[in-house]
Amino acid sequence: MFRKPTLTLICAALFVPAAHAHHSVLNYDGKVNVTITGVVTSARFGYPHSIYRMDVTGDDGAIEKWTLSTEDPRDAERLGFADELRNLKKGDTITVVGWPDKFKARTLRGHQLHYADGTVVMMRRGNYIWPKDILAMDRMALNPETIPAGFPSTDQSLTAADQVAGWIREDDHLTRIAREYADGRPRLIGLASGNSAKFPGVDDLLQCHTLRDEFTIKVPLGGLSASQRLAIEDGEDYIENYNRVLSRWWEQEKESCE
Repeated sequence: MFRKPTLTLICAALFVPAAHAHHSVLNYDGKVNVTITGVVTSARFGYPHSIYRMDVTGDDGAIEKWTLSTEDPRDAERLGFADELRNLKKGDTITVVGWPDKFKARTLRGHQLHYADGTVVMMRRGNYIWPKDILAMDRMALNPETIPAGFPSTDQSLTAADQVAGWIREDDHLTRIAREYADGRPRLIGLASGNSAKFPGVDDLLQCHTLRDEFTIKVPLGGLSASQRLAIEDGEDYIENYNRVLSRWWEQEKESCE
């Protein structure tokens, strides 16, 4: 997978796509190759993608801010280049070959990393595709007319416990996330005890999202009725899957923890 070739850069004009309010899961143009060389200004080896910011000197000498998206730790480990991504740090110079984001300026999905010592990391080919569950939720969220009639807007007069218990009874976290997003209030589910709350299913590197009050709904475990407690306990897997999908989708599509 790794080799030390004589580095020949691909001559490609820097592609700057038009800005857009939302970039879909198929937002990278796999038919266009862009090559940039720059200095890493920040590095995060994590989920849902490893993200690196770079300063790239343009043809006019001005510094351009670029974002490189690569594999997450699990996929990088499976594909054999976790150490190379983990060790990429601020101050390193690197050349990247990747596909440009169709909607977001100066953003690449890298598929080749050329290190200063001659090492080349070859990543997966083709457009990046999310897992099927997140993709299915994304499609409904962006097309709320496709959300089934059996998933109405949540009654905001209900307590947090009763709202979450109702979602658990629906037993479809993907459609509920889509409905909540379409209604303008997607919220991670927190289980609160005293002054602290836990958010099952949220990766450690995405915990910053749980600190945003407008992005959470907290169920106070100390004040549950017997029926509410039973519903929450039975819905442990539901809550974990709900939070996993929403936090990863939000990180990629709306707002990064970085």
